[in-house]
Amino acid sequence: MAPDSPWKAPFAKGVGHFRAGRYQEAIACFSEALAMGGDGATIYDSRAAVYQKLGKLKDALNDAKAVIDLQPDHWKGYARSARLFLQARKYDAAIRMVELALERLPPDQSRQREDMTALRVQIDAAQDAARKLLSQRTYHFGKLPVEIATTIFSMVLEEDHAYVVVLAQVCKNWRATVLGIAAFWDTLVLGKNRTKRKVKLWRERARDRFRHLVMLETFTESDFRPTLQELSAVTWNALRVLDFRGSHWHAIRHQLPSLDATVLASLETLTLQFPPHQSITFCLDDTPVFAWRYLKLANAFILDSPELARRLKGLEYLAFDNCPMEMQWNSFLHILHRNPTISRLELANMNPASEQTIPSDEEEPPSVITLPHVAHIDIKSSDVLANELLPRLITPSLEALHISMHRQRLDRCMAWLAAGQATRLTSLSIQRSPITVAALFDALMAATALESLRVTHVCDVAPRILKFLVTPIESAAPSPTRDDQGVPADGAAGEPVPRMPCPALRHIDLSHCTDLQASPLIALVKSRQSEVQEPVADVDESDDKAKASAPQVRPLESIVIDGCPNVDADVLPWLRAKVPSVSCVYLTKKNAAWKR
Repeated sequence: MAPDSPWKAPFAKGVGHFRAGRYQEAIACFSEALAMGGDGATIYDSRAAVYQKLGKLKDALNDAKAVIDLQPDHWKGYARSARLFLQARKYDAAIRMVELALERLPPDQSRQREDMTALRVQIDAAQDAARKLLSQRTYHFGKLPVEIATTIFSMVLEEDHAYVVVLAQVCKNWRATVLGIAAFWDTLVLGKNRTKRKVKLWRERARDRFRHLVMLETFTESDFRPTLQELSAVTWNALRVLDFRGSHWHAIRHQLPSLDATVLASLETLTLQFPPHQSITFCLDDTPVFAWRYLKLANAFILDSPELARRLKGLEYLAFDNCPMEMQWNSFLHILHRNPTISRLELANMNPASEQTIPSDEEEPPSVITLPHVAHIDIKSSDVLANELLPRLITPSLEALHISMHRQRLDRCMAWLAAGQATRLTSLSIQRSPITVAALFDALMAATALESLRVTHVCDVAPRILKFLVTPIESAAPSPTRDDQGVPADGAAGEPVPRMPCPALRHIDLSHCTDLQASPLIALVKSRQSEVQEPVADVDESDDKAKASAPQVRPLESIVIDGCPNVDADVLPWLRAKVPSVSCVYLTKKNAAWKR
């Protein structure tokens, strides 16, 4: 290259413009140098660098290709192409260019070889990141077999069946899957919004095979006539769950003749919740046996309760709310006796008859009824039900007993628990119900598995409950160890073992017990802390067995003392440091505002 080559002047200007960031002027100068017949490889490489700065990758790659064409055995054109392909996310091409550049680099140019190696590492990292991002964005769900996708959707819809509409709107593939499975649309819920249009759409998607029918209280008379006309052609042979909440039960039965006695008798779940201000008669159809496993009636007057008792078999859940039973108490007892499969019993606004004459054609109910599977009993708003019903039951599997707004003292109920029904009890709740403290203590002493205790809106009880829970009691003496001849071994004489009441207790709620103070709470928390359990040392084998017979006391996990104004606020930080969950709300916002 001659020193006085005319193309050097515009080339030097172009380099100056490039360094100053004037890229358009640099391109013009480099193009002028090319036109003047300058060194093509050098000028094309320089102009490619300018195009790269401007983001014009296509023009930059064209210039880099020109460099390779002019100097195929030189490494610079390949190195420039590698950087451009990396910026364009053409990772395979960038790797190939790096390899070609390394092949042409002289061994003595170690710095350039290091730069190329670092560029290869950068390309590999960018390629891995791109693959990871692509994997996150790839539609893997569409590759699943339809059976697996259907199972996943079914699990989602078990929690909230209304979610079927959301699933159908996610994407085209999901919509095709959801609309193609009639079982996803077998739940029909009728409320107040465009029920006739919904019925027409759901009939098409469910292919007239409904398993769940729910009629809400908002499904009014003005809506249900045209809607039921649309439903009149449906056969309900597949129906298994009927949930009706409203006052037009008989009108709906009249409008839907296909919802006949056979369909009702074959249901698995029947829920009838009539309005509280009007008790509707519940008539039995001419069906020998009902297959109901779940029965819930609210504000219903059962016209022929003896017949209902004879036809019900296999109930697992029974709930009566404001269903008059004063004149049908024996029939209710027969229902319990003939359904030993009941696992949950909920009764509200019910009272037994003080005296009832048993008809000559009706069998007298047994004095003791065994319910081997019942685990949960809930009694609300009654005068004497808990004291009259529970002592007649044998419930070896009872785990939860909740009683609220019971007007008579619960002494007989607590005595029933203490007599052997509390061995597996884990939850006991007494709300707004009078109780004798001694009777409650007897029940708590027997409830060795109790984990949750709730006594709320009861006066003159909470402080004594806490004192009882921190006072050790003496359990029965363990059987003495005997030798082969049956003679008690030395030192093996059984002695009473002191233990804490309710050693498994983890949750306690004494809300709205206005006489509750902080000091017994502190004593309870300290007595339940694991670090206060004294280690056993220097004891013989018999003492070890005695210690082992006493259950380990568990620390408290939650305390609820809402509406207890005598609990000093200064104690709350200490309580919250020792117990994971502590709730102490003195007043609601409404009451606090009124007081201010």
